[in-house]
Formats: sequence, structure tokens, C-alpha cells
Amino acid sequence: MRDYSNIPVLNWDGEISAKKAMAQVHHAEPVILQMPENFTADIDITACGCKSGNALIKHIDCHAADTLRALAATNALPELAELAEVAHEAGQVVDIDADKHRIVIHD
Repeated sequence: MRDYSNIPVLNWDGEISAKKAMAQVHHAEPVILQMPENFTADIDITACGCKSGNALIKHIDCHAADTLRALAATNALPELAELAEVAHEAGQVVDIDADKHRIVIHD
């Protein structure tokens, strides 16, 4: 199990949150996006290149661009698609914790 305790948490609130997250990720700094309760974290784990975590609801080391684009489409959040490009360029990966509505972007 990864330790996320030292990664800053950003409560998702649309465009402003996306800009803050992009700045963080652009500098290859990890960030946890705390998404709203109605956020759907359903992804095709094979297409996103995810590894299984320690529970069925967790996926780790997913391809950042594919995962964030899929989540953007599912949740009608174009800001996540913009963040996908920044995360890909920064060489980041994504962990998904659907139970806690969190997206963890890290190296």
C-alpha cells in the first residue's frame, strides 16, 4: 500500500482547481484530487494500463493521459482532459481510489 499522507490534497471545484492541479503536476509534484461525491471513477483498467491495487476499488500506476481523459469524458469535466496532457508531459501516473473519490497523480 502506498503512503499518500505526505501528498497535498486539492478539493476539486472546477476550473480553478484544475489550474492549481496543472501547476502542481507541471512541476512533477504529486497531488491528490478529492473529487465530489457524485464523481464516477469507472474506467477500463486494461485500456488505461492500470495495475491492481490491494482492493477491488483501487487501481495504481495508470497511464495518466488515458485515465484522466476517460474520467473527463465520463464525468463531463473538460478540465480533467486538459490536466491529462500536463500529467502525460510531466511523466506522471495516476492511482484511483474510487471508494474515497480520489485521483492521485504522482511520479
